[in-house]
Formats: sequence, C-alpha cells, structure tokens
Amino acid sequence: MGEDGNELSNEMVGSHDSQPASSGGFDSYRSVSDPNLMIIVAKEVVPPFRFKAGGWELFRPSIELGSAMKARIADKGFFLIRVNQDQTGGLELTDLPLPLPSWE
Repeated sequence: MGEDGNELSNEMVGSHDSQPASSGGFDSYRSVSDPNLMIIVAKEVVPPFRFKAGGWELFRPSIELGSAMKARIADKGFFLIRVNQDQTGGLELTDLPLPLPSWE
C-alpha cells in the first residue's frame, strides 16, 4: 500500500505469505457496469452496493489478502477498489462514485 494506505498493488491481492482467513477466504467481484470497479468480501458474503454497481460478477474466487485488507473487511465488511486503467494497482474507495458509466 502507499504511504496514505489507500493505494493497492496487484501483489497484495494475490499475496501468498499472508495468514489464511478465519472466515474461509475472500472473493473478488467486478461491477457489471464499470469493470474498473472491484469489491472484495469474505467468502459466501453477498457484496453490498449491488444496485449502485449495476450488479457484481465473480472475478476471482478464494483469493489471499494482506493483513491490512483483511482488517478493512473485518471493519467495514468489504474492500472497494477502483482499478487503474493499466491494471497495475488501484485506489481504495469508501463508497461507490456516482454516476457510474452507462453502457447503453
């Protein structure tokens, strides 16, 4: 993570040196209406904001996370990310930005 704790690197999402989650792991989802928007929740949990996001589709099941991301999910129930266009990382969001792009 960056100095302010809001940046995300791809290495953290796939980190294998973190401890296993007591909840049985985590799943990541992408927004149907904005593929650069991702949310990570504990396995078997329905992601929040499904109407605002235009729906979520499972992106990567059973991912490993670093301790900071696990703590955010334990605190808020989710970890919301705006992925960079070049897919090199992203920025943590506290809520969904509105309006989301329209694909009509």
